[in-house]
Amino acid sequence: MQALKIKGLVLFGAYVLFMLLTMGMYWWNIDAFRDRLTTMDEFHNVLSDILETRRYEKNFMFYPEPNSLKEALVYLDRAEGTVEVLRPKIVEIEGEARYAELRASIGEYRTLLHSLAGGDKTVAVRTREYGAGLVRTAQDLLREKQQRIHSALDRIKFMPILVMLTLLVVITVVFVWQARKILERLNYVQRAAEGVAKGDYEAIQHLRSEDPISVLMRAAFTNMADELDKRQEQLVEARKLVSIGTLTSGIAHELNNPLNNVSLTADTLLEELDAMPRAEMRELLQDIIGETARASEVVRNLLDFSRAEQRTLRPLGMAAVIRQTLKLVGNQLALGGVKVETDVPVDLPDIRGDMHYLQQVFINLFLNADQAMEKGGHLRITGRRQGDMLCVDVADTGCGMDKDTLSRVFDPFFTTKPVGKGTGLGLSIIYGIVRKHGGSVGVRSEPGRGTTFTVCLPIQDGGGEA
Repeated sequence: MQALKIKGLVLFGAYVLFMLLTMGMYWWNIDAFRDRLTTMDEFHNVLSDILETRRYEKNFMFYPEPNSLKEALVYLDRAEGTVEVLRPKIVEIEGEARYAELRASIGEYRTLLHSLAGGDKTVAVRTREYGAGLVRTAQDLLREKQQRIHSALDRIKFMPILVMLTLLVVITVVFVWQARKILERLNYVQRAAEGVAKGDYEAIQHLRSEDPISVLMRAAFTNMADELDKRQEQLVEARKLVSIGTLTSGIAHELNNPLNNVSLTADTLLEELDAMPRAEMRELLQDIIGETARASEVVRNLLDFSRAEQRTLRPLGMAAVIRQTLKLVGNQLALGGVKVETDVPVDLPDIRGDMHYLQQVFINLFLNADQAMEKGGHLRITGRRQGDMLCVDVADTGCGMDKDTLSRVFDPFFTTKPVGKGTGLGLSIIYGIVRKHGGSVGVRSEPGRGTTFTVCLPIQDGGGEA
């Protein structure tokens, strides 16, 4: 927040500085314009004095009076004094050579006037020529000065427009820059939210900006991801309980068979205990022990699956994972009329994973397939190596899915089952578990032609070729 305050103060300071510079430039232009107006008055005075000089010169030509030439010389001296004062301005406009030429012309004109006053009529024509030349020079200087004043006036007139255009460009650039950053953050929020919803937390690191808002957003999403990670573990455990409830009928059938065998064998043993040979008695007792072990294994598998503990990744054989999972759901699938075919070679390279989490993945996939085949069908489980990944295809011959359902199948809480029959979390949890293992899960389906889920997991480092 401190950085944001500093940035705001810097932007405000830059705005104030820009406005002060603009006001300063405007004030300077106004002051310079005033100075140019004053200078133009001086140029006008030069022209007026030269014109007065010429007027008295003409009076002398027509009415030879000595006073006329005296007045002409007075005005000429005043014009020369003004020209000397205006030397920097004249040099700026016309250059040093032009100024020197003007001074020389004034001097020569004075000389000619003195000669004319002395009675030399031969210089009359040259006098008129020099006078006319001085008038033209003064008019040119005045005209040039007027043009410069008009140029200055145009600058002053268009300066507010220039300032407004500059402000508009700066504001537009800042707006576009900020809009891009905001859109980048919104895209990040969208990607991160979609990733977090599916258990993919890598999207949180996509925002590389280090500005305060981006840092806060990244920290907020990281905290949210950590919290969701904990919640997902709780959901996985809760989902296990749901799976256990679904498995109850299959487990009951699995336990009922050995218990019935134990009961029948025990009744037989009890009825014929006195007359039964010891060898046959031993055989019946071995049957009881075997059936009891079979029931114990079913219970042990169920307890192992439902036990909550801290998970660690270790080398696993995919064939063993599938085999252990089918022990839990095999009878459930059989009761539903599902025929299972497996083709997961035992010599496939190991993966690095957690047995209980992966069992959760495949139990959900197997039970979903069972529910998709209401009248029974075929479930084919195929394992293969694909580059650095080991992939398992779980294909059923069920009802399949349309494109809309397929596009949302991994979304949390999305389900096509009736209310009360499903939470819509099963496939979302599968997606999250597989992503945590560094793998991916995909799905292909067509209505009426079944569905195939493909789970790909990284091969354990150093895994041999299949």
